[in-house]
Amino acid sequence: MGLRDFSFNSRIVGIVLFVLVLAAVVMFAIKAFGRVDAYDFSEISLVDILPAFALITLGFVNRFAFWTVLTTSFGLKAPVVIAGRAFFSSLLGRYIPGKIGLFLIRLRAYEKCSKKIVAASLITEYIAAMLAACIIVIIGTVFVPVANPLLTRWLPAGLLLILSALLHPAILKRVINLFFRIFRRTPLDTFPRIRTILLVTGGYILTGMLHGLAFFVILNSFSQLSIELYPIVTGAYYLASLVGVIAIFSPGGLGVREGVLFILLPFVVSSQIVVISVILMRLLTLGSELFLSGVSSLICRYSKEKVHDG
Repeated sequence: MGLRDFSFNSRIVGIVLFVLVLAAVVMFAIKAFGRVDAYDFSEISLVDILPAFALITLGFVNRFAFWTVLTTSFGLKAPVVIAGRAFFSSLLGRYIPGKIGLFLIRLRAYEKCSKKIVAASLITEYIAAMLAACIIVIIGTVFVPVANPLLTRWLPAGLLLILSALLHPAILKRVINLFFRIFRRTPLDTFPRIRTILLVTGGYILTGMLHGLAFFVILNSFSQLSIELYPIVTGAYYLASLVGVIAIFSPGGLGVREGVLFILLPFVVSSQIVVISVILMRLLTLGSELFLSGVSSLICRYSKEKVHDG
């Protein structure tokens, strides 16, 4: 049975996906919690954690809103409750090495649509997320207080080059179609407008600023920081995220982002605080993803029961 004939609507596929995602998330959590034992978290209160959790959650909801803008531009249609369940559940799917779980879960939400179009939407989202991260990092480098040519000159110049390349329509089409050629699929003819990509990128920048603020709040709970450091902390967080994206077979970028932040942020706060804050950010992010996945699944189930009863 070939991939094209494979039914993603089958109950078996859903069960297999659930087991894989659950196993990946459990492994991720075990590794993250394994690092907690070395530090004392007794001084951290809910007052410190809840604002960060709320900001992370709001960022994911905002990202879903702009994902719907992107899918609409590709002509993908799904009820909002089903699309929401697939989107938030797929956030957990990225903990499967290779990010294949993310693709398969979203594919099931648009099972009546072309798999190629769904894949193109995901690739475009990936590009928009990278563009947003690049812009956030560039903004952060403007506020770096140290005279480091690598951070203040060469890094933003390189990222601007990437931005210019990805926003060129011809290059963007080639990048997207390169993925289809790699997997021996027919190149895509339908692409979102650059205006749509810029809109989605802007939305993802807002998500990035919210998540960066969450990380800043966590750092600030250990050591009082000037608000002027917020763009630097956010830029460093998303530079680490970009490196984590490159490490595609690292589940959720585990270990990669932490290492980058450990190098970048000691001039802002102590190394120990960086490590503790990164672990907390990881755990709160996972908690937010589990929360949104659970809530969206309950809403979807309730909606189906309401329609059935009606």
